[in-house]
Parts: sequence; structure tokens; C-alpha cells
Amino acid sequence: MLKVVTFDFWNTLFVDHSGRLRKDMRATFLREELAAVGIARSSPALYDGLSAGYRYFDDIWHNEMRTPRLAEILEAVFSDLGVSPPQETKDRIADAFEALIIELPPDLVPGASETLKELSQRFTLAIVCDTAYTPGRTLRKLLDREGLTECFDHFCFSDEMGMSKPDPRIFRAVLEKSGARGPDAAHVGDMERTDIAGAHAAGMWALLFCGANSHDAASTTADAIVERFVDLPTALGALMCPGC
Repeated sequence: MLKVVTFDFWNTLFVDHSGRLRKDMRATFLREELAAVGIARSSPALYDGLSAGYRYFDDIWHNEMRTPRLAEILEAVFSDLGVSPPQETKDRIADAFEALIIELPPDLVPGASETLKELSQRFTLAIVCDTAYTPGRTLRKLLDREGLTECFDHFCFSDEMGMSKPDPRIFRAVLEKSGARGPDAAHVGDMERTDIAGAHAAGMWALLFCGANSHDAASTTADAIVERFVDLPTALGALMCPGC
């Protein structure tokens, strides 16, 4: 019997339309903070530095199944720029980068609020999310802003857990907290490599959500594909009662 439903965050609960603007703001803040301590870098160099940070993140994420914390990503940026600013400057840059998601928030997926509140009455709900520039503590603020924090019983953010999807341990952490077995739980996410493969490795059901990202729909091994958030209750019900 299905008891637990876990959710990815990005492109499952929230979709981001401000990534480019946020990158521009990071480059501007980076230039200003470095200039304040006598370090000058051109705009192309700053964007190259930010790209180096993204590449560093992707390498660790794919090869080590963890997500570097923001300070670690920034060290890759500084290394590419060939700079070593004072710690106070590094801290200000990190704080500003983290806060940008609050200033330019992502959009809640249509139907998510009503559906999560409905599902929370029937199941134990949890977040299983890989983080990057924005840590779990800030993503909680986005959930709280939408009045959704109380829908969830558990939160497993990769920066807090020390591991990321598809490592099955991050999914099993929710199972342990909930006192559930793998077959009693289902995960909802948008990526085959992380969400679907990771949930299956933990013995859970896996549903591919295509409402914001359908890149993996054609080749997914998911147990169900859902295009609209409001259809999740029906899809979960089908898992509980195949053929009904």
C-alpha cells in the first residue's frame, strides 16, 4: 500500500524562467565586489568564471553523486578568474548569490498547491532535491512563501545530506524517517538519470513529471508519466491498484 510520496523541486514543483537574468545579476555583483578590493576583471572573464563554476558543479554532480555547496562552487569561479579575494568578500558574494532566488523567484507549477494539499491528507509527503547555488534553507523559504511547507513531513536537500540523486541513500533516508519500505513509496520528478533511476534503485515507484521538462519522456523507465500536476492523484491511485 502506498504510504509515502516524495517530490523533486526544480521542474517538478517549481519552474525557473529567470535563470539568464539571475546570471547577469551575479556577474554584476561579482564585478562590483571584486572591484571594491582592487580586482578588475572584464565582463567576458566574469561570465567565463561563472561558467567554470557550473562546469565544476556538473562534474561533481555526475561523477561523485553529491552537489557542491555554494562556497565550493565559488572557489571554482575564483580559481578560473585567478583571484583570491578576502574571506569577507567571498561571504558577501555567497550571500548575494543565495538571496537572488528570493528576489527573482521561480514559478510554482500550475495545480501544485491544490494537489499537494490534497495529497498531504492521504500520504506522508517529502522533498528529495538536488541543490546548486540555492541551498535547502533558501528553498524552504520558497515553499513557505507559497504556504506549502506544512504539506511536507520530511526534507532531504542534497547540500544537507552530503549526497545527491541518483544515490539511493537520499531516497532511503526518507523511507527510514517515515518507517516505510520501498514498495510503499513513490517519487515524482522530471529527470530519468536522477529521479527515476534513483527512486528505482531504492526500490520505490517512480513517476516522470513532464509538465515543465519533457526531455526524458521518450526513453523513460518510469512507472507512469504525468503531464499535469492535477493528474497526480489519479496516477498514484493506479499504482496502488493496477488495472483498476
